[in-house]
Amino acid sequence: MSDQPAIGIIGGTDRLDSNTAKVVQAYRQVAEAEGVAVTWMDLDRLPRDLDRIGPYGEPGPEVVELVSTHVDPFRHLVFVLPEYNGSFPGILKLFMDAVHPRHFQGKRVALVGVSDGRAGNLRGLDQFQAVLNYLKADVIWHKPKLSGIGRLLDPATGELQDEGIRQQFRDQLKLLLAG
Repeated sequence: MSDQPAIGIIGGTDRLDSNTAKVVQAYRQVAEAEGVAVTWMDLDRLPRDLDRIGPYGEPGPEVVELVSTHVDPFRHLVFVLPEYNGSFPGILKLFMDAVHPRHFQGKRVALVGVSDGRAGNLRGLDQFQAVLNYLKADVIWHKPKLSGIGRLLDPATGELQDEGIRQQFRDQLKLLLAG
């Protein structure tokens, strides 16, 4: 067993080639530069019929595999949440409903909001924190809110270049791993 800290990062959308996935990769780069091992997943890896196999019985083998790889091994999780209709994506709620609450109990969780608008998904972060609190997860107070995400990404590479946001990720990561 390694002494290196490790986190699981979950991109909260199933939209292909999303800005959320680009933020997940920027967070991963920051974490790895700080000596933290990272596993990440985007919700586009979920089965397309999740609404029929997950919440109403035993989760399908694809969901079990994703949870055993990206949730269970970690005491610390990071969720990157895009704003969809003033909240967080329905696919994320469906994923949370498909996974037994015991998989989130006692986890220490960090949240990052992503939005084209001005509030960085503030409402979605608050709403998702309420879900996590209900599941008995410990959500840390520092939640970077990336507003106007289209302006924060390099047009040529799609990479997040803003050093101030990368510093917010470093600060959040320290808080996350401190507990």
